[in-house]
Order: sequence, then structure tokens, then C-alpha cells
Amino acid sequence: MQPPAVLPKSIVVPDFILRTSSYLWYYCQNAVNAVPGSHYVVDYVKRSHQHDPYRTVVEIFLIIYGIVYFLRKPRKQGFQAGPKLSNKEVEALLDEWQPEPLAQDSSKVEWRTQKIPVALTSCSNTYLDIERVDEAEAVKDVLNCSSNNFLQISSETSVKEVAKNAIHRYGVGSCGPAGFYGNLDVHTILEYDLARYFNTENAVLYGQDFCVAASVVSAFTKRGDVIVADDRCSVSLQNAFQLSRSTVYYYDHNDMDSLEELLQQLQERELQDKLPALPRKFIVTEGLFHNLGDIPPLPKLVELKRKYKFRLLVDETFSLGVLGATGRGITEHFGLDRQSSVDLTIGSLGTALGSSGGFALGDNVMSLHQRIGSHAYTFSASLPSFTVTVGSEVLRRLEEDNTAVKKLRQLANQMHQFFRDDQELRNVIEVTSNNDSSVLHLRLTDDLRFEKFQYTEDSLFEDINAMHSKYLTDKHIEYYELEEKFLQQIVDFALKEYGVLISRNTFVLKHETLPITPSLKVCCGAKMSDQDLFRACNSVKMAILSVVNGKSQ
Repeated sequence: MQPPAVLPKSIVVPDFILRTSSYLWYYCQNAVNAVPGSHYVVDYVKRSHQHDPYRTVVEIFLIIYGIVYFLRKPRKQGFQAGPKLSNKEVEALLDEWQPEPLAQDSSKVEWRTQKIPVALTSCSNTYLDIERVDEAEAVKDVLNCSSNNFLQISSETSVKEVAKNAIHRYGVGSCGPAGFYGNLDVHTILEYDLARYFNTENAVLYGQDFCVAASVVSAFTKRGDVIVADDRCSVSLQNAFQLSRSTVYYYDHNDMDSLEELLQQLQERELQDKLPALPRKFIVTEGLFHNLGDIPPLPKLVELKRKYKFRLLVDETFSLGVLGATGRGITEHFGLDRQSSVDLTIGSLGTALGSSGGFALGDNVMSLHQRIGSHAYTFSASLPSFTVTVGSEVLRRLEEDNTAVKKLRQLANQMHQFFRDDQELRNVIEVTSNNDSSVLHLRLTDDLRFEKFQYTEDSLFEDINAMHSKYLTDKHIEYYELEEKFLQQIVDFALKEYGVLISRNTFVLKHETLPITPSLKVCCGAKMSDQDLFRACNSVKMAILSVVNGKSQ
């Protein structure tokens, strides 16, 4: 059928449009051809359009969409634009806004600081004078059962003279990091003494014992490395694991079957993943556990670390100077050679050695790496000279005479036996520490805790984890605080009625990521007499029974 005659057979395009478009196409074609390699793109477009014209349309659409996508203003997924506010409304909201306080109200936990004793005489002595609550409460001639200076060698007059001579010769502070000008000859001498006494190739000194774990672990590990740790490690090791950024796995406390099962699973996973580079792998435990006072089965740990090609790191803050016939720690306790069984050892000068600071024991390669890659060693001020000379002097005396170690172990065994055998305390408290530990750890039995405070150890751990997952700033658990106050009543009763100073185990909930249980600590020192120890044990017993039975009011 022919179209109507009123319609033209073709649409006439004005001449100036044709001329203009031709010039534009000519100059655009020249501009494209001037770009190096553009002829490849042009040939591709021609062939693509010739074989599949629809493909050209799709590609043009995708190019336009990509340009629009990258040039548009970014917007969060799920974001909904709020109401548009006037300038006055914005100013009013800003005036009403109050930032979250940097620290929460301390009224709930202020009692803790009020109960901290301030020593008026040397803490190394068996008896001392203390005060609490801003000098409102003062007690004299208190039997000191809360000091970590277990051997008490540094309290001797001749050792104090060594410290005085060091002050006269070197001054008080080091005024600089160890790698710059903070280390003196006495620092190198102590490192040599530590390595020789504890039978390692080398030792590295640190200015503060709490920071040693965080600095040493992060110096040897990185993201992607593997740490397998006991699930009752102290908070210093927990901080170290977080700073290392490694993948951390926990096995049940001192359960070697649980550890071997975990190591086997990790080995199988490693073989399946076929990683391009093998990660560094560490097993981490403590010589004497800070929160429980028990000892890990070191021979089995050494066997497993060799079987599954792991390195073994042991925190011996509380075991060096205490365990073993001469105080050389957990390796001597089990009759093992430290160099061949433990790769890295962390220790403290502030416990049995009676000085200040910390150290790491290991081979020459690991020690050299710490001197150039450990943050606490590189950037923190080194130890004052008098604390270093005291450490060397204590080690020298231990080499000549280990009577203090033997006396300490005798007192520790008697102290633990007293509480383990007492029938009146059997249903009230539980002893978690090893008989050789110089710190006695006491906690309420599970039944008594649930009867008085209606919670269990597992429920407390669940609540702590829940608070961590919500990133709560104020981590306060009422039933936990009630038990802490209950234990503090025992501490207060023993101090006021019997003149015996003991302490609670200190926890900070916002830093704890592993199971914890409130507990009491009773420490013994090598210079205590048998009469002093019996008095302390009997006083603590009477304080516990009085508070539990409600007679302390």
C-alpha cells in the first residue's frame, strides 16, 4: 500500500547541520587517531559492530553506567536521608549535645581504691606499718602476707649497701632507652648473670615486667601467625596476644588432651590450605599461673611442641626463684634443660628477686632480634642502675647459698597443707594453687558462691564476653562486685582483728578476655618463722569463718 501523498518520501536535513556534523566527526576522528594505540580500539569496535551490532549498544550502556557510578556521590548502604534542618535547629542540637565522658562514674568502684594499703615501712620486711583511706586508718606491726618479694634477700642490709653504692656511682635514673645511652656496664653484667644462672645463651632486660610479654610476643609474631595458649593465662599475656594480631586458639586449662587435639586440627588444616608461607607457631603457658597458682605439665608440653613443630613460650614471673631445688624455675622443677625444652622465657625481677623490671631468656638470635625489634626495649627507658646491681647481687647469693629457696618451699608446703587438711574450711573455700607455690590461692566453693551470689564461673565469663561484644565502656557486673566486697571483708577482718595483711586477686573486667573467678591471695616469705606462718594461717582461717558465718558485723 502506498503512503498518503501528504507525507513526504524523505525528511530534508538542513545543509548546515550536515556540514557541521561532518566537521565534528572529522576532527573527532583525527583526535582519536592522534592517541597512540587508538587504531586498535577503532578496529575492535568496527569488527565488533559488524559481527554483533547489539553488543555495541550494550557496551555503550555499560560505559555510560560506569562513568555515572564512579562520579556520583557515595552513599552508605541502607542510609536514609534525615529531615532537612534549618541552621537554627542545627545550632540548637549542637548546644544540647553532650560528649560521652572519658571515664565512667567511679562511685561504684571507689571502695577498691580506699582499700589499697599504703606501706609506711619497707614492703620487703616480714612486718610493716600501713595506712588506708587517706590516712584515716593506720595499723602498725602488720604481718606482711601480701608481698611478692618471696625470697626477701633484697631486704638484707648488705644488699641495700650495694644499692646505695650504685646510686653514688651511677646516679638514680638511666634517662634513656637501652639501645641509645640507657644501658650501663651493670645492665650488661646482669644480663650475663641471668643467662648463666638460668642456663640460656642470652638475656634481655626490660624496664617494666608487665610490658615484657606484650613486647616479646609482638616482636616475634604478626598477622597470620598462630598462638595456642592456655585459657587461664594472665591479663599481660592476653594483651600480648591482642597486640600481636596473630590468630589465637585456646585449649582447656592444663588439659594436654585438649591441647593435642587442637594441635592436630591445626596441622590438618595447614596441610589442606597449602599456604604459600609457613606461619610462626607458638604454644604459650605460665610456669606458675598468676590467677590460680598451679603448674602446667611441662614435659608433656615439650613433647607436643616437638611433635607438632611449635615453639614454646613460658611466662615464669612467679616461678623463677620459687620452683626447683635452687630456684631456677619450672624446668628445674621437672628436671629439664631450659635451652633444649623452652624457646622463650619471660621473667620478673620484681617478684622473688626483689628488685624491679623484667627480662626475657632465650638464644642469641632471639635476643638480638628483641634489641632491634622489641618496642619496650627500643623505646622505653632502661632500669635504674641500683635495681640492676641488686638483681646481680641476689643471683650471686643464690648461687652461693640456696637456703632461702629451701626455706620458702618448706613454708609454702606447710601453708598449703594447713588449708587443704582443715575440715572446717572444706565446704567453704577451695585451694587452687600448687603446694610449692609461694602464693596460696583461695576461692569460695562453687556451691557457696551460687548460694550467696547466684552465679557460676561460666555465667560470669558469658556476661563478660557479652559486654565485650557490645563494646560497653562501663563494664560493671553487680554479683561479681558483691563477691569482691565479700572477700574484701575477709581481708579487712584479718587485718583489723589479727594484724595480718592478705589481699584479693586483682582483675580489671574491661581487659579480661578469659574466664576468671574472684579469689584471695596469701603470700609467704623466706624470712618468716614457723610461728609467723602458723599465726597467719590461723588468722586467715578465723577471718574466713567469721565472715562466712556473719560474725564480722
